[in-house]
Amino acid sequence: MARTLNGARVLVVGGGGFIGRHVVRAVKDAGAQPVGMDLVAPDGDLANVPWVTGSVSDPALFATAAAGCDSVVFLANSSLPNTANFDLAAEVGAHVQVSVKAAEICNDQGVRRFVFASSGGTVYGNDSAEPLTENAPTSPRNAYGASKLAIEHYLRLIGAMRPMWTVALRVSNPFGEGQRALRNQGFVAAAMQHAISGTTMPIWGDGTVERDFIHVHDVALAFVAALVAEAPPATVNIGSGQAVSLRQMLAEIETALGAPVPVAYEAGRVVDVKRNVLDVGLARRTLDWSPRLPLAEGLARTAAWWRAQ
Repeated sequence: MARTLNGARVLVVGGGGFIGRHVVRAVKDAGAQPVGMDLVAPDGDLANVPWVTGSVSDPALFATAAAGCDSVVFLANSSLPNTANFDLAAEVGAHVQVSVKAAEICNDQGVRRFVFASSGGTVYGNDSAEPLTENAPTSPRNAYGASKLAIEHYLRLIGAMRPMWTVALRVSNPFGEGQRALRNQGFVAAAMQHAISGTTMPIWGDGTVERDFIHVHDVALAFVAALVAEAPPATVNIGSGQAVSLRQMLAEIETALGAPVPVAYEAGRVVDVKRNVLDVGLARRTLDWSPRLPLAEGLARTAAWWRAQ
């Protein structure tokens, strides 16, 4: 890698969230000086990290947070795949407008690189027998994916017209320590929670849909790679590149936890594609990044975290 993070000041927006906490740690391990921003300051091992408490939708506060930072990792997200369709106008305002405004503020503050968390699981919206490359057609099936795609396009324009370099990482289905199923997100987290509590987990469809699951530690390293790469592309897939059906994943989770996951299969949803797997060749070539953690090991780490809760 041509660049390093030694001494760089990196703002991690959404740093108190599931992915954000791992990104803050990875950025710090890479030699940077992380600054976190979220609605609530974290505790634990991140308590000593400089923190800005508040909303990214406050332009003055966000400008203050971004001032003096070399790079920004933008993980803030006000919407969810299963609720974004309820009010499309509100989704555009709270998700697209806020994110684009944040990027413009970063550019005005002299930030050199803006790395955005997009969604490889929702922007494509198409079934494909082969892993999806970044050039595959995009036809999101929900407003969440449409918002992510719109933000990508605006960032591409900002990157083309202004000094700040912009990168959108299309992350597949992250899982790992720290993820809870409180917002109806995260198949692995939901399954482990139901297994531990003994409650029944609803699954839409017959469990044969295939997804691309990736451990959060590999995701965090991908954001670091996007920060240090000499000239990263505007859009890059981040996933395992491996197809795993929900039924297969349930079996793997039960092995990791040593406990059954009670499930009830329900009617499938039109928003769910049959197969979503990402081609990560571009990430290997341009970011010098590849997924490292095997699925079984990632699930073992996640199960240990859940048992400790």
